[in-house]
Amino acid sequence: MPVRAGAVAAAVDDVAGLLAAHDDPLELADGLVRHCRDLLDAAHAGLLVQDVQGHLQLLASTGDTAEALELFQLETRQGPCVDCHRSGTPVQCPDAEQLRQRWPGLWPVAERRGVAAVHAQPLVVAGRTIGVLGLFRDREGPLEPVELAVARAMASLGAVGITQLERVAAGQRVQEQLQQALDSRVVLEQAKGVLAERHRVSPEEAFAQLRAAARSQRRRLHDVARDVVQGSPAQPR
Repeated sequence: MPVRAGAVAAAVDDVAGLLAAHDDPLELADGLVRHCRDLLDAAHAGLLVQDVQGHLQLLASTGDTAEALELFQLETRQGPCVDCHRSGTPVQCPDAEQLRQRWPGLWPVAERRGVAAVHAQPLVVAGRTIGVLGLFRDREGPLEPVELAVARAMASLGAVGITQLERVAAGQRVQEQLQQALDSRVVLEQAKGVLAERHRVSPEEAFAQLRAAARSQRRRLHDVARDVVQGSPAQPR
């Protein structure tokens, strides 16, 4: 599916709006991976960022498949996203055979999840790689030049956005604020589980409820998720 200029403009506008209106790395990361998945015709997308020790951690994903593939790479220290972070350069694995040969441990997980191609784009700020955008496709084939350009632009926007958000908190280092966002993800996953069980919905639908509640209440996503986990009366429905 060709990349449409209007869709790219709308995605950039939305991510820029998140950056301008919220001091919330989690919501920015979620918006980034969702837009990249849709713009670049990927089945799934994930975002890895460095913690205070310089280790990659999962900050956002579009669903269970992206989460499983990203976490497997982190646990085994192998895969296109890990290699992308190490080199600071994009990594393309356009077909299943290359995926099997280059990362034999990752291949069975990808195959079970229906992933046939993986593309990783580094998030770079001032020459430093702070994370990786992972795109997982259910069909083989390389990214076209225009898709590569869009992936690079979105990754750059995400890198600058995350860095800017972390600098909002006066007196705190970028890495410290980012660590808080990574820690917040644990609470977010707990809240998603609570809502999914309570309302008999999927984790993605539960996350949509949390995000909608955060926006309508003009609160941080972490704070709304914490209220759900703690059983606060004011909870998303």
